[in-house]
Amino acid sequence: MERLQRTQRRHLADLHAHLGTSISPATLWEIAQDKGFVLPKRDYHDFVEHITISPDNSIPLNEYFDTIYHKLLDKLSSGTKEVERAIYETFSGAYRSNQIHLLELRTNPMKHNYEAEVDLDQLIMAMLRGMERALLAYPKLSGGLIFCLGREFSYEKNKIIVEKAIKYHARGVVGIDIAGPYSSEFVIDEYKALFDSAHRAKLGVTAHSGEQKEHNDMWEIIEFLKPARIGHGLYAAYDLQLMKELVRRDIVLEICPLSNLATKSVENIDEMKYILRRFMENGVKFTINTDWPEVIEGNHLHEQLQWLIDKKILGEEELEKCNKLSFERTFVPGCGLDPYL
Repeated sequence: MERLQRTQRRHLADLHAHLGTSISPATLWEIAQDKGFVLPKRDYHDFVEHITISPDNSIPLNEYFDTIYHKLLDKLSSGTKEVERAIYETFSGAYRSNQIHLLELRTNPMKHNYEAEVDLDQLIMAMLRGMERALLAYPKLSGGLIFCLGREFSYEKNKIIVEKAIKYHARGVVGIDIAGPYSSEFVIDEYKALFDSAHRAKLGVTAHSGEQKEHNDMWEIIEFLKPARIGHGLYAAYDLQLMKELVRRDIVLEICPLSNLATKSVENIDEMKYILRRFMENGVKFTINTDWPEVIEGNHLHEQLQWLIDKKILGEEELEKCNKLSFERTFVPGCGLDPYL
C-alpha cells in the first residue's frame, strides 16, 4: 500500500473549510457549557455522534444545513467572544494537529451575529482577532478569511457582506464566496457589478457551484462573476465543453471528496473516482480540501489524502501537485509558490 511521505508533504494547504464545521467538538461543547446552552445531547460523546457524519453515515446536504449546521453549529459560534475563540482554536488546531500551514477559512459573518443583535463590525473584528492571535502564536502558519454571500439572502444583505470584505481586506479578509442552499431568488447576473467591485479591490473570488447535479450553475458563475476558483465543481466532469472552458480560463476547482460523499453530493466512491480521473484526463486543475474537517469522520486533510491513495483514486505524485497548486492559487498574499522552502 502506498503511504504518504509525511516528511515530503510536511506543509499542507486547505483552501476550502467552513468555520461552523471546522471547530472541534470539544470547543463547541465548552462554549455551550460556558453560555448555558441546552444541547440536543447531554453527554459529550453523544453530542459528537450527533453532529458527525461519514460516507457510511451520510445525510443529504440541505438536511444537514437545516437540522445541525445552521441550527446548532452556527449558534454555538455566534457572538464576539465565541467567534474569536472558535477561529483561534480552529487555526491553531489545524497547525498543531493536522500539518496545515496555510488555511483559508470561510464564513458568513451575518450567521454569527444573532440576526443583527451583535454589531457586524464588532463581530468581524473579533473574527480577525482570533485569526491574528493564532498567526502570532504559530509564525509558520498563514491564513485568511473568506466571506460567504448567502444564496438565501437578499441582494441588500449580500451587498453589505461584500462591502465589509472590502473594508477589512487589509486586515485579512482575502476573498468572497457564494454559498448556501440553492434558491431561485438568487439571480447570478444581478451580482455582476457587485463582484466587479470585489475584483477592483483585489479580493479573491470563488463560488460554490456544481456541487449538486440538479443545481449546476457553473456556466453562469463563470460568465458573470469571473472567479479564480470554484468550490466543488464536481459536475463539470459530465460536460466536456465546460471542462474545456475551465482550462481555458485557468479556473481551479476546490474539491472536497469525503464531504461530497458524506453529504450525498456524489453517489459513491466509484463516482468520485470517475469525476477526479475525468478532471485529470482533461487538464482541469483542482486542489484537495476538507470543507467540514471536524464533523466528518476521518476528514482531516492528511487523513483524506491517505484515503484517496488507499482507494486508488489519486496517487502520491498527483496529490503532491494538488497541494502545491493550493499554495500557488491561494488568496493569502506572501505565501510563495514553494511550500517546502
